[in-house]
Order: sequence, then structure tokens, then C-alpha cells
Amino acid sequence: QRSVVLKLVLGLVLVPFLGVTLTDTENAKQFSARVKAYLELQKQVSANVPPLATTEVDPAKIAVRTKALANGIQQRRANAKPGDLFFPQVAQEFREIIRKELQGKNGAAPRKTVKTGNPAEEEGGVAKIVLAVNTPYPDKAPRSSVPATILLSLPELPKGLEYRFLGRHLILLDSMSNLIVDYLQDVVPKVTGGEVQTGRLKAATGLRVIRP
Repeated sequence: QRSVVLKLVLGLVLVPFLGVTLTDTENAKQFSARVKAYLELQKQVSANVPPLATTEVDPAKIAVRTKALANGIQQRRANAKPGDLFFPQVAQEFREIIRKELQGKNGAAPRKTVKTGNPAEEEGGVAKIVLAVNTPYPDKAPRSSVPATILLSLPELPKGLEYRFLGRHLILLDSMSNLIVDYLQDVVPKVTGGEVQTGRLKAATGLRVIRP
């Protein structure tokens, strides 16, 4: 109940400052329908994977089930491709909203948030992350923060799916299977005027974002 109240309060405070939202358009509804279809597939696969006790804390056992769930989803989505969920019309709307929130001087604070936990900005990153549909997101890789203004403007995701930034790209991440469900490339605007561009990989991280 507290989380619902907090979200309502955030909405009342932040929405007046948002010029564009994508919560009730026809494209948003179609996107949400595709998300629902993906979750139904995830649920079907999960039913065939040995369950874990709700109190299970053994990382090895959790990893085994996560891997089994990922394998099942990969098999069921063998023909998955970019744009299956982020179809062109909704992709354009996502891009417009994210660009608006992150561009210019007013976007400085949200851009800083995007860099927080972003694997392309963090020290000690993993060797590589493959930016491709149906590929695993490494367990040890950090996960970016997403500005509240962006979250309030985009279609709300059900439990188990997350918006995350990977360099300058937006990914739709299945947190139950650690799979990249879909992605949008280069949604974060490049910054000029001496500021480091979000998504430019630091040599110290050893991270490479690989596009298939």
C-alpha cells in the first residue's frame, strides 16, 4: 500500500513537468499486450522448470533454475528478433520521451542517473555483454538506474520485467531469467560541450557491448 501511495505522490509531483507520456496511447496498449504475451510464455516455461522454495537463498540453486528458465525461453523464442516488443511505432515514441528527458541542461541530472550502475560507466565491468535479443545479461554485471521521470512516462512493466540502460541503449530485461527480451539502440542522446558521452566505454572497465 505504501508503494502505491508513493507512486501516486511521485506522479502528482512529476507529471506536471513531463511534456510527453506514453501510458495510454494505442501504441502503448499494443506494447503492453506484447509484454503480456511474453509473460504468458514465461509462465508456461516456468511451469516446466523445477520450482524453488520461497525461502531458498542458495545462489547455486537459484542460478541453476534461472539458467533452466532461460534455456526454455530461448527455445520457445528461437525466432525472436529486435522489434518484437519495441515495434517501430512505439519505438519512436520511446525515443522521443527519453530524448526529451535527457537532452539539454535540464537533462543533466537524469543523465547522471542513467550512468549510475550502467555497465558502460562502471569500473570493474565484465568482459563483454552481447546486445542481442534472447541473450543472457551477465549475473555479475551492474544494472543501471532509470530516472523516475522516464519510468512515469513509459508504459508500466509487470513484476519480472525491467527497463535498463546498457551504454546508450535501452533494454527490456527479464529479471527472472536474466535474458534481454528486446532493445532499442542509441536512445540516450550524445552530450556535447566537454561532458563525457553516456555509453562511451571506459578502458578500465574491460567491458565491450557487442552487437551481433
